[in-house]
Amino acid sequence: MREAAFDDRAQATLEYALTVAALMAVVAALALLWRAGETGVLARLVEDACSHVLDGMGLLDIALY
Repeated sequence: MREAAFDDRAQATLEYALTVAALMAVVAALALLWRAGETGVLARLVEDACSHVLDGMGLLDIALY
């Protein structure tokens, strides 16, 4: 009987540890996204990805827009 109770506690501890680790990973990812948005990294990525970076190549620029 004691071994069964120990196994249940060990499983609960492992599940708690995995849940806390997953939660901390989500919090860290959100913090990194916040920091990237705050420093302008996301805005630069958007500017680099937009079609107007092609310096107005006429018809190709209009087609991509």
